[in-house]
Amino acid sequence: MPTEVLCMPEIWLRYGSTDVVLDIRYENLLDHVSSNMQPLQEDQVTRSLDSISPGDNTLVVALSSTKQVCRVIGMLAERARNKSPGSSPGTSTAHLTIDAPPAMASDIRSALTAYPELVVNRADYKSLAERIGKFQNTIFVSHVALHPMFGFSGVPTMLLRQFFHDKMPEAFLARSGDVPSPGAKTGSLDVALSCTDSLQATSIEIVANNSAIAGIHCGSIREAFANASAQLASISSAESELAKSAIISASSEAGMHSTLASSLDSLWNSLHIVKEGGSAVLLAENKNGAGAAAIQMWIDGRIKPENIKQQVYVDGLEHLVYLEGLKQRYRLGIVSTVPQYYLRSRLGFHTYSGVKEALQDILSEHGKNHKVLVVSDADIVLLKQKTVQPPA
Repeated sequence: MPTEVLCMPEIWLRYGSTDVVLDIRYENLLDHVSSNMQPLQEDQVTRSLDSISPGDNTLVVALSSTKQVCRVIGMLAERARNKSPGSSPGTSTAHLTIDAPPAMASDIRSALTAYPELVVNRADYKSLAERIGKFQNTIFVSHVALHPMFGFSGVPTMLLRQFFHDKMPEAFLARSGDVPSPGAKTGSLDVALSCTDSLQATSIEIVANNSAIAGIHCGSIREAFANASAQLASISSAESELAKSAIISASSEAGMHSTLASSLDSLWNSLHIVKEGGSAVLLAENKNGAGAAAIQMWIDGRIKPENIKQQVYVDGLEHLVYLEGLKQRYRLGIVSTVPQYYLRSRLGFHTYSGVKEALQDILSEHGKNHKVLVVSDADIVLLKQKTVQPPA
């Protein structure tokens, strides 16, 4: 009889704006974990926004550039356009103003080309309250995700980072120790919420992956965020055995890979599912470099390991704290366009030219029969250790 040949599973992982295939044999695959969200129907998406009525002189602050956030902003623009009799593409009668953090403005502008009347401004002003005061209505829009320091990220955490820089040291000190806490309630999040409670605005928090919207939550900043993060926690949990090694990638949103800082969140979100002494490899393009002042200062030698506990907070310092503690317990690797010298010599990563080389190194380190956990969508998948049932 002919021998049965097992084909390799087809696993595609995101690398910046492209997908790369992971050629791994079935016998070396522990599991492939990714988001599996039940999409809302189009009429459900529309009804979710029924409480939002963009009036004249409305400011929309986009705090994420994901595909689904841009989709919702487009829907708001359509509603504003329809409320202006005779309005059409190319006119300015849809009284909607879009602001976005400088790093996101270009991507959001490109995603909204169907609405040429919209102007996307760089939100680089000093006073958010003063900006809001110029409009009759303000709507914040973001995409809820897991976060190693805040537990979850969304409108309150993005506003804190973008507009309340003086409160970030307090949030950093309120974190849950020197290990990541994805999906947990943290003191850092309490700081973010308290900073934004006084803002008179409507918030839209989206629960989604690249291909589908699973939930849209509207209300006050605190209310929308609480409901969205609760839904994400309930639908994103995935159980896995503790793994000796893992290959980790963020979701299909290119922004999650654009900087080293943004992609490291995915590594910290997943590392607890790897056994101590095991290997974890992050797949992230990082075309925009370090992405956080603290990481760049570390690379340049302006922050040193012995001074990290006394370092005045600068953006991204939490990554250095996690890195210094966790690289002693795990074998950390990365596939990235950041120069390998900096990644190896300054940050202590094992570096690889591609995912194939990374897999070969893992198998060389842990044995040819070793099983690897593959994690996609690490920014929105909450990994939990599988409960082992005792024998009957």
